[in-house]
Amino acid sequence: MAIANYDNVAAAKLIHAFVPISRLNKGEAGKIIDEVKADGVRVIIKNNVPECVMISVEEYDRLTTVLTRPVKIIQTREEEERRKAFIQRIRQNIPAPIPPTRKLADVIQEVGAIDVDEEAVNGLRRLG
Repeated sequence: MAIANYDNVAAAKLIHAFVPISRLNKGEAGKIIDEVKADGVRVIIKNNVPECVMISVEEYDRLTTVLTRPVKIIQTREEEERRKAFIQRIRQNIPAPIPPTRKLADVIQEVGAIDVDEEAVNGLRRLG
């Protein structure tokens, strides 16, 4: 029951986070800023599409601090050995791939010719 209640609260907060751009156009920017300070994020919607997000200065500072903190790339030999041992343990638990039991030519002969929709194939090529 507690999980369902949390989901309802989260859904209600999400619904209230969306703000139509018409509110900004009507001069309600001050109210929206107060809402951001009180409740957190606001998503500005234009033509039913999210256009931008308003967050507090504190939240912006927190996010930029997290994004700009240094990342440790160089590992000690001990850390590298632990990483390699971990990967080796994972690989031991993965079964080897099953080799094919039939040749591709045999499968093609059994199935026969396959009609290919060239227009669909070209469409997929354009997407890739």
